[in-house]
Amino acid sequence: MAVSPAPTNLEKLAQWLAVGQKHLDWDGKIYVASTISWNSTEKEFQQVGCSPNYHSKWWSLACCKHDMRTARPFRNEARDLAIPTYVFTLGRNNPDIGQPLVSVARVTKSFETMQEYADFLIRRGHQLSSSRLTRVPEDDGSLGRRFGDCHSDRSGVVGAPNSGHVHRKNGLWREDTDGQHLILVSSEFLVWDSPVFVAKVIQKQSRYGTDISLRNLRQLLCCRERR
Repeated sequence: MAVSPAPTNLEKLAQWLAVGQKHLDWDGKIYVASTISWNSTEKEFQQVGCSPNYHSKWWSLACCKHDMRTARPFRNEARDLAIPTYVFTLGRNNPDIGQPLVSVARVTKSFETMQEYADFLIRRGHQLSSSRLTRVPEDDGSLGRRFGDCHSDRSGVVGAPNSGHVHRKNGLWREDTDGQHLILVSSEFLVWDSPVFVAKVIQKQSRYGTDISLRNLRQLLCCRERR
């Protein structure tokens, strides 16, 4: 699903992070998505939640990590496109391989509200909106109805997602739509189809994620040892 081949060593990853920049500086967050895990039997990453969403050649973070996206320092970093801001997503810790890096996304757009995000998706066309909108009446195979991250219908009305959506239970979707946290979108991201990098030290679930930059990249990540 990624728009670029995923690097296989830290040098190539650092080059991708700096591509097109006048300097090497960048900032970001690394966090754990417990809904993503590596299935050693099937040899694939499996995701049972809706965040991040990787479909239709766009990456988005509109659900989950609400505190991280509410915090003013990170909001300011994400809005400032002069210095790239990246979101690194780790999967759940696996006793056989460690805690794998699943994706890295450069923030290229942000929205203050779910309504703004819905308007963007609808303007981009049916393919993208079908992968994100959770209130569509039909199931066209794009998974938005169940795993989308924008709680809107095709007319842009925000509200409760369809009954089968993973955030419908216990009203979890309401926090997604409260307008308190930045919604992040990227058209420039990497997704690995197998574990290449793992966390050097297991990262715990954190409300705000962990700061990551070129200065501590190698302290937080390393290449996985092949067996």
